[in-house]
Amino acid sequence: MKCELCHQKDAETAIHVKGRGEEQELYVCRECANRERVRRQKKSQRTRKADSGDAPSGEGDGAAPKIFEAIMSAMSDLVSDLGQAAEDAGRAGREPELVELPCGRAEGVFRIGDRLHLEGLHLIGELEAVHRAMRALRLQLSGVTVDGVRDAGHVFRLMYAGSAERAKRVAEDILREERNARVRLFEEMPRVFGDSLCRSLAILKNCRLLSPGELFDLLSPLRLAALEKMLDGIGIEEVEAMLASIDLGSKEEAGTQEERDRADAERADEMNRRFEDVVLNERAEEKFL
Repeated sequence: MKCELCHQKDAETAIHVKGRGEEQELYVCRECANRERVRRQKKSQRTRKADSGDAPSGEGDGAAPKIFEAIMSAMSDLVSDLGQAAEDAGRAGREPELVELPCGRAEGVFRIGDRLHLEGLHLIGELEAVHRAMRALRLQLSGVTVDGVRDAGHVFRLMYAGSAERAKRVAEDILREERNARVRLFEEMPRVFGDSLCRSLAILKNCRLLSPGELFDLLSPLRLAALEKMLDGIGIEEVEAMLASIDLGSKEEAGTQEERDRADAERADEMNRRFEDVVLNERAEEKFL
């Protein structure tokens, strides 16, 4: 049979549409099915279907990964060495100097530029445990605070004192936990991940003012979705190009309030247009809604 919408191509799937106060089942071609789904989501205040169900039972159940203990256990031999380094520095009247561990060779999916991208650990609520572990080891995850947004995009440089090899082991532990965090988001906490994506999309579609730091932060969860091919209307290459183009140096703060507002308004209008037709695809809807 022919598609009941375009009446040209063969029908391939069934969809439900509302008409005259009641829901109807139509048999349509794949192109019309996709067009109807985008039409449902296109209204700027919506990023998902209106008839979403209840949260999946058991979501978020189970103990969170004990990342603090995992890192501390893996790096237990660091404590005495770093303690000695701190003691030596104390005799000299200063704290051990921290230097940056280059992370450019880390797997690309866990980096934005030369910084580690730890959005997964943030979303499952384990990022603060990582910071505590770092402080206990006299290491530091140094984030970016710009335009009033603390740890924008949840990207970090790893700062250390002492052995570079041991710092590399810490970085490997962190990235292993970030990988586990992303798996948990997809498999155990889809409502948490879906909420983050829909909030970001809603703001990008509707905001009237948008600073560089806010944009960087909003694109962070969208990068995870794009990596998993969960978005229609934009791909990972464009999301990463947007992230790379954002100046995190707060140069705009040197201007007047009027100049900053004008720049933020132009940026917001540009993002409103770009993300108007960006929606969760069928795979994401099946997972999150």
